[in-house]
Amino acid sequence: MKFKIKDKTLVANPATLRQIHTLEKTIGNIAKLGEEAPFESIIKVIGVVIDSQDQEEGMTLDWILDNCSMEDFASLNEVVSHFLGVSLQETA
Repeated sequence: MKFKIKDKTLVANPATLRQIHTLEKTIGNIAKLGEEAPFESIIKVIGVVIDSQDQEEGMTLDWILDNCSMEDFASLNEVVSHFLGVSLQETA
């Protein structure tokens, strides 16, 4: 699925079980991500999403961190929700 973030497109497909397993080792239980949605965990998941698919030129985690603000957080949560198959609370 493609998500528009500012003037770029982020491609995200549902996570594999291996990706979920790896993320849970890093950020803990992803079920709690939906309850708490801490910023650092969301950014880690976005990094996995970016690394797991071919992205348009310039779509990197550094670009997200340098060009997005809290007003873009709802869009980033949509990406994470699609990737993990969970619903996150909006924190923006």
